[in-house]
Amino acid sequence: MIRIGHNPNTNMLPMFFYLPHQHKLLEWVTSEPTGHNAMLAEKLIDTAPISAFSYGQHWREYYILPDLSVSTRGRVGSILLFSKYPLDQLDGKKIALTSQSATSVNLVKIILQRFYGVSPEYFTRDAGLEEMLQEADAGLLIADRAIKAAASQPDVHVFDLGQEWLKQTGCSMTYAVWAFPKVLVQEKGEELREVHSLLLDSKQKALRDIDKVVEACVKMLGGTQEFWQDYFAQFKYELGEDLQEGLNRYFALCYEEGLLPEKPELEFWPEFPEFD
Repeated sequence: MIRIGHNPNTNMLPMFFYLPHQHKLLEWVTSEPTGHNAMLAEKLIDTAPISAFSYGQHWREYYILPDLSVSTRGRVGSILLFSKYPLDQLDGKKIALTSQSATSVNLVKIILQRFYGVSPEYFTRDAGLEEMLQEADAGLLIADRAIKAAASQPDVHVFDLGQEWLKQTGCSMTYAVWAFPKVLVQEKGEELREVHSLLLDSKQKALRDIDKVVEACVKMLGGTQEFWQDYFAQFKYELGEDLQEGLNRYFALCYEEGLLPEKPELEFWPEFPEFD
């Protein structure tokens, strides 16, 4: 069987909505992104939608499954920095970072340090917004927790990191990629091909039937159908050349800012765009 990482957040729902829970090849392992990052590195799972940054850390050991990602070009709606101050006034201020994401944590560092020239004091706090802002001047939240915090209309600045990234770079931003250890090509190559096909089919079916996904989100978190329709309209779940360009820009800046020891390369299996 292929042990796949299942992310339960709504932004990932189109990836999993139609993926069969009971299948001879699939074993689901549920966790947040950073949990899957660690499990994949420790070979406790075989593939998962891991943080793009985690792929950058392990790119020499991992392949990417083609045409699968979680990306936006601009606004993302669920990767949000809640701040008592404008971004250019955060120098020396305390910023609480979510423990659930590697990509977003390093994205906020790039945006603040590279583009706003500020050097905050970062610390990790796995808490809600109210608790974060009791200790810090700003707090980074992702996924459903960020959506809930924004819906509470807190009396602070709310910065969408996808929008900030587009404003500063003109590029799309990829937050997660499906990756797996290269050694599995020899061990489970045929199974991986079949699972890749299942993932692509599940994604396409969900995107064609997004109303069903929206209904599920309303039941999970509340809100209106209009809100969720708008939310999913901004997401891209493929990984074509334009998205690869944005991801390569992110990796280049991670390297230039000292967040990664080298600039990663994107390596796909099966071959992209034409499978061997």
